[in-house]
Amino acid sequence: MQCRGGTPRCRPEFLFQAPRPVSGGVPLLVALISACTACGSDILPPPPPADTTPPQVTVLFPNGRQYDEDGDGFVDLRVTVADPGGLVDPVGMRVRSLRGVNGPAGDDANLLDSWPVTTRDTALLVAHETIANLLHGGENALEISVPDTAGNVALDTIRFSVPHGALLRTLQSGLSYGAAHGVGVVVCPDDNRVYMAAGKSLVVADAATPGIIGAVEYPLAPDNFYMPLCVPGDAVLYVTLAVMRFDRTAFQWISEVKPAFASIGVVQSRADPNLLYVGESYTGGIGIIDRARAARIGSIPLQTQSSYEFVGELAVLPGDAKIYASRLAEQGILVARPSTGEILARIAIGGPNWPGLGVTDAFVLSHDDRWLYVAVLDGDPRGVAMVDTRTDSVVRTLPLPDYVPQDIDLSPSGNRLFVTTQDRWLDLPSQNVLIDVPTWRVLEAFPRPRPDGVIRFDGGVAFRPDGKLAFVAHNLDIDVYLIRE
Repeated sequence: MQCRGGTPRCRPEFLFQAPRPVSGGVPLLVALISACTACGSDILPPPPPADTTPPQVTVLFPNGRQYDEDGDGFVDLRVTVADPGGLVDPVGMRVRSLRGVNGPAGDDANLLDSWPVTTRDTALLVAHETIANLLHGGENALEISVPDTAGNVALDTIRFSVPHGALLRTLQSGLSYGAAHGVGVVVCPDDNRVYMAAGKSLVVADAATPGIIGAVEYPLAPDNFYMPLCVPGDAVLYVTLAVMRFDRTAFQWISEVKPAFASIGVVQSRADPNLLYVGESYTGGIGIIDRARAARIGSIPLQTQSSYEFVGELAVLPGDAKIYASRLAEQGILVARPSTGEILARIAIGGPNWPGLGVTDAFVLSHDDRWLYVAVLDGDPRGVAMVDTRTDSVVRTLPLPDYVPQDIDLSPSGNRLFVTTQDRWLDLPSQNVLIDVPTWRVLEAFPRPRPDGVIRFDGGVAFRPDGKLAFVAHNLDIDVYLIRE
């Protein structure tokens, strides 16, 4: 008998009827079972066991304090995945920062939607942090979620540490002026460019890329430049020596302010945006510049104690209620009323054990104008002093005793100070430092390596408007630091 599926004799109810004898004494049931071995298509095998095992996840990077696999300063994520009981679902992979990020991605965002992903398949996940969505400095935790096609999900949390700041690269200006070096640095927010005064040239860099755009010499300059000042909306950049002018749009030097007075410090008035105050050399006075007329129209009538004085830095309060001026010969910081020249105070920044008032060439106001942060280059202790602008007195000093502070800038958030330094001791290279303002402590110290017997000059510093990069004058080049808040 040939048995075919679906015939009555191959249906279960027929097979299990009571057996009856057939020829040879073999029961009919046994004969039918033997004859129906060809009917396997009608008898289904048991289903396989359900896949309840999540994928296996192995994190290769980050690992402890190792976070940067390709050496670019950013976090690299490399994860291998496997699913012995099924198949990994790459589309469903998620990476979330438990501390969030400094950027537009939300706290619960899948960073694989914001970071470049170079590999994302059933065996490997590779992604790279970006400056747009930057992890915070210090301890971090990334939660990785890897599903498989059966709906099982593997969760793993990577814990690692990243520095609060790091040197990314050095932008080579191509300049060579012997003893000259970069001094003042500014970032102009309306064109997102970095400007550094270096010798008789202005070095210009793109703050976004970042990269050098060019260096424009002013051969008629009688000496090296000091401080650049950017006024957003004004195409002219102002650079002190006298008060030189650089057209940012035409990318060329134009006529300087007349009459010309030697100067260093420069700041915009906060009562009349058209006016600039410049700290004039030798006399120690403060000149007044009319930007629209490109002319020096007068000075603040100060009664100073020295006829040979240099004003390296200026800061002014809202409405020009007070102006702060550094003093080299007199020492300390002079506080005056710009409208009358009245001397309101002389701030001692050198500390109680210093014989004079202390010396500074650099300070910066807090964004609410409540504090003046001062880089004390000569005093006991050297370091960073914090001045209360209501009482014009030092409330605390962060010592940097083995360094000579040069310049200082405050991050846009107001939470970080970057201080550049020079060597105090021949056998001990100093370090630039990043300070956490709320806790008043050094978060990171950045080495300033140099060959033995060679002087390295680190000068001005300026934060990018988003606070994620800081630009530092390094000899005639620009160092770029990544800043993590």
